[in-house]
Amino acid sequence: MKRIITALIALTALTLFTAQAQNTEYSRSGKNGVWFEVRSDTSNPCRYTEDNKIYQADREFTFEFHYFDPQGKERYMRHKKITKQGFCLTETGDTTECTYEVSDFSFSDTFDDPDSCSNRYVLEVACHHKIFSKDYDQTVEALCFLFADQRSRETSYSGIVENERNLWMHPMRSRLFRIVELNPFPYIQYPIKKGNAWKWSLSIGSQWGDERWKTWTGGIVNKYKYKITDTDCEVVTPMGTLSCVKVEAVAKSRIGKTYLTAYYNDTYGFVKMDNTNIDGSRLLVDLVGTNF
Repeated sequence: MKRIITALIALTALTLFTAQAQNTEYSRSGKNGVWFEVRSDTSNPCRYTEDNKIYQADREFTFEFHYFDPQGKERYMRHKKITKQGFCLTETGDTTECTYEVSDFSFSDTFDDPDSCSNRYVLEVACHHKIFSKDYDQTVEALCFLFADQRSRETSYSGIVENERNLWMHPMRSRLFRIVELNPFPYIQYPIKKGNAWKWSLSIGSQWGDERWKTWTGGIVNKYKYKITDTDCEVVTPMGTLSCVKVEAVAKSRIGKTYLTAYYNDTYGFVKMDNTNIDGSRLLVDLVGTNF
C-alpha cells in the first residue's frame, strides 16, 4: 500500500511539473524566427530576465575585440566626434536648424592613445525599462566601450532573448560595431545536438550602410542559416579552458554575404565570435572577464 501511495505522489508531482513546463507561452518572429516568451505582467520589469540562467540581472561581461581590414591588417578603433547639420528642439517645443556633435570613429594603424582608442567593451544585464517601453519583450543589455579601462559615458541599449527554446542576442552596434548589423547575430537553439540547423531572417534599413564598408539604397532582407558543427570545442579564456558548442552561420542578402562562427558555453554564454564582414574584413570578439 505504501508503495502505491508513494508511486501516486511521484506521478502527481511529475504531472504538475510537466503541466507547469508546458504552461510557458511563446511567440515566434516569422515562420523560422526567434522564440520569444509571452508574459502579460508588464508591471514587472524583470519578467524576461528573472528566469535567465546565463544573462542574469546585474551580471557584467567584458569583451575584447580585434579588427582586421580586408587586406588582413589589424587596425584599431579611435574615438572621434563629428559635426552634423539638422534640426533641434527649442525650449518651447519648436524645431530649429542647428549643428550638433555625434560620436564616430576612425581607423588607426597604432594603438598609441588608450584615452581615444578602444579594443574592449562591457555588456551589463539591466533589469529595467527606462529606455524601452513596458511592452519590450527582451532582457535589456547596456553596452559601453572602455577607454583606458574607464567606461565611456555613452551607453547603447539592445536586447537578449534567453529561454528554454533558444538564446539570441543583439551584438554591440555602436561605432565600428555598426558593421555587424549585417552579420548573423549570436544565436543558438535548444536542444543542443551536433548537426542541428535552423534559419531566420531580418529586414535592415539603409541607415546601417557606411562608405567605410558598404552602402545601399532601400531596405534589404538578411536570410540566415545556422548549424551546430561541434559540441565539444575547447576554448582558452581568462576564465579557464571552457568546453563550448561551435555554431557556424551565414547571412545572405542582395548586397552580399557575411559569416559568423560563434562559441557557446552554458555558463558564460557566447565566449568567442569570429565575424567575416560584408567587405571581407574580420572582427574577432572574445569574452575576457565577468563579475561572477
